[in-house]
Amino acid sequence: MYPILHDENKLLLIDRFITEYVHAGHVPTEYLQLVIPNAGLYFESDSDFDMLSQHMQLGYFSVWLHDIFAKKDIVLCPYSPYHLWALHFMYEDTLRTESIKIPEFMLEERQCNLFNLYSEMHRVPMKAGQKVLSFHINIMPSNVPKLVQQYPGLYNLANKRLEKFSGMINDRPYRINAVCNYLIQSIVSCKYVEEVAQYYLHRCCVDLFLNFSLQDATPPPTIQLFTPIQTVMLHQVFNYVTTNPHMQHSVAELANMFNMPGAQLAQGFRHHFCIGITPFINMVRMMHVYNSIMQKSITLGMVAAATGYRNTVDMLKEVDGYYECNVMVMRREQ
Repeated sequence: MYPILHDENKLLLIDRFITEYVHAGHVPTEYLQLVIPNAGLYFESDSDFDMLSQHMQLGYFSVWLHDIFAKKDIVLCPYSPYHLWALHFMYEDTLRTESIKIPEFMLEERQCNLFNLYSEMHRVPMKAGQKVLSFHINIMPSNVPKLVQQYPGLYNLANKRLEKFSGMINDRPYRINAVCNYLIQSIVSCKYVEEVAQYYLHRCCVDLFLNFSLQDATPPPTIQLFTPIQTVMLHQVFNYVTTNPHMQHSVAELANMFNMPGAQLAQGFRHHFCIGITPFINMVRMMHVYNSIMQKSITLGMVAAATGYRNTVDMLKEVDGYYECNVMVMRREQ
């Protein structure tokens, strides 16, 4: 079903036809701290490398994390068994891809790209001692228009022209910005399982695609738009919102707090983080409210009061709409 490789060539399945997970007991103790409770596991190890792969199927999305450590010089051979798109985020090191059909390409650390991958094998050398974390969200190209119907912000991606060979869909690589990192950390640290995890993690994936789509639709600036001091201030706003997720500030209130013109704050935040400041506040708040509701030791009234809602009905309606689920049902079933 899949290619069989030998010696220094190591097959890296980008996705799989059939999921046959291994029990966590087959994973060495030192890797268990990396395991996501809701994920299916694969572990491969020999004298050349260790690779922990984790997978979650979330609606249209197939999410994969690959923790790979090269004990010797090896060649990773990424392979997809069918045509897919992969929104890829690279952590911990930089690798150089090799391909007969396309020029060499650098997978830079803390860089993200959207790849159009056909069913073919690629080559990615790793030097002994290198360690990488590859995080990617796969989606079948035929499902992208369906997703756009629910989330119009993805319209830009649905109209991409595809080449007849595997390669990068975006015109230039993008850095993993703070919002994407925040969402990815929320995914890899998620302790929920089953439906409670499904809805929460699915929305995180949607928000990662929305962030990438806006980044891809925005032309690069021809001049430096913001001074270093202004950039520091924008990151302070980001940190304030994420450390006070129960608050619902307006742009004007935040601008006043950080002594910035409102228009500059709105434009700067969108430029640096590829999301509007108001949608970002709402995203962080929804994540906080969802997490709070799932703590049965806290009453719904307490959650509503702490997050500024007039009543629990308004709170549940907003959270249900954001996550497209019934959070009360899942709270009871935990």
